[in-house]
Amino acid sequence: MVIVPRRRITALILCTIMVFSVTFTLAPPQANADTVNDVVKQLEKVDDQLDMDPDGKNDVAAAKAELANLSRDPNSAPWPDVFAILLTNEVMTRLGGEAAAKGKIIDLVCDFAAVQYSTNAGDLRENLENFRLQHTSTVTALLGSDFTIDDLYNYLLAAKGEVPNVITGDVSDLFALASGDYGQIRSAMERWILYALNKAATGQYTLLLNKLDAIGWSIDKLIVAKDIISANVDPGYAGEIALIKAYVRSETHFLKNGKEWDQNINLKAGDTLPLKLSILGFSLAGYFLHWQVDDTSMATVNDSTKTLTGVDKGKTKLRVYIYNPDTDWVYQGTVHVTGGGGSHKK
Repeated sequence: MVIVPRRRITALILCTIMVFSVTFTLAPPQANADTVNDVVKQLEKVDDQLDMDPDGKNDVAAAKAELANLSRDPNSAPWPDVFAILLTNEVMTRLGGEAAAKGKIIDLVCDFAAVQYSTNAGDLRENLENFRLQHTSTVTALLGSDFTIDDLYNYLLAAKGEVPNVITGDVSDLFALASGDYGQIRSAMERWILYALNKAATGQYTLLLNKLDAIGWSIDKLIVAKDIISANVDPGYAGEIALIKAYVRSETHFLKNGKEWDQNINLKAGDTLPLKLSILGFSLAGYFLHWQVDDTSMATVNDSTKTLTGVDKGKTKLRVYIYNPDTDWVYQGTVHVTGGGGSHKK
């Protein structure tokens, strides 16, 4: 079944930016309800993949628990380091003075932490709605009311379009993800995100950068501030890496006739299909990875020529990986073979 093309955003960009780039919460009356729901659906896709990684889900839950216990005393770590980046004179002016600004920054960051580290769809939607309701006034004071969630959504779409361009020149980092080196992929992701966000910030989208600049903030500063929080509540970045792994898998698609398909691949017995994969919009990923089917009586893979051939009626699991199909896979799908003389099922 072909996936119907729809607007998709880079979920990791959302997870990274929304922790501090509070434009996501701007003016609920101005936001298109479909846009809000679509954003939630994209983050839910990441949660779906996280469900397939129990250890990773536990790491995310552990980070969420640490965030919940994070001291809100402005003199306690990590807040002085965060304030050194985000507590500018203009921010203090707009938020009612130094003490008030510190409290609002702490509340905003801690409350959004529950959104970033939500581990199921219900919590995600509830935490997101609570965050939007509680912090609209802070956001409006900082950034005004003329940059809506729809503007942010379209900006992120533009940034997403830049990601494949930077990946093309950074393939070694992309495929570190499949070998399990998510520390490397995490560092690469930050470079990709910075490049994409800055590259997309042209024309109408310069408004966001201008608003950030007006209060002494920038995309680079927001990501540095995010890293300060992560280092304190998520040692070794295990929770963040689990989210990255889930995100990568949610943005990995089987390609047939140049179109993205879901996890069900239909094939007739005797027919051969080229094996192609898109990761984060990079459509040549499948050539650098290994492919395997569980049941070769249903279908076979020629990993040298990257082709899939239907053998007999039935279905079998298809995995894409580098070293170990059980642990470092980036895609799993089901091949449904029609025709043939058998009636095997798996």
